[in-house]
Amino acid sequence: MFNWLKKGIPELIPIKREEDYHTHYIGKTGDGRQFFGYESFVFPDSHHTSDDWTKSRKEYVVLYIFDNRGNHLETKHWYAGTTAEADDAVSRQKLEEFVSQLGPVTYTDIIVKPFQVVIDGFIFGLVPNKNGKCVELQPGNTISFQEPWDGEYYT
Repeated sequence: MFNWLKKGIPELIPIKREEDYHTHYIGKTGDGRQFFGYESFVFPDSHHTSDDWTKSRKEYVVLYIFDNRGNHLETKHWYAGTTAEADDAVSRQKLEEFVSQLGPVTYTDIIVKPFQVVIDGFIFGLVPNKNGKCVELQPGNTISFQEPWDGEYYT
């Protein structure tokens, strides 16, 4: 049993698809795997002290792949450069390329387990918050999932 289960976080986290927003690129593959594609960012220093944050913030494209029981199988990622260097259209194209490599997909709600992976020294994934009341999409924790655990996310 994982630590977060003792803190009130369920083993499986439902995630509702919301078209054209944070959970646009989620669904299932023809063979039953689940996926969650996302554009994310990380500040290399935790204090964000740079006067021009666009030159320090790192932009990433990630695709998380899960089995049909919600277990994380693998993560595909691509570093797009700093915010100053990155091109949103190119990042979106890369994310769509990752999804297309999965074969035929259905965009739909998913149910997955919390997990984390390390990319370039940074934690990515659906990570239980230290207070045990939510699961945050890391890095950047732009969205979180919490009670009533119905798949809705909070920004």
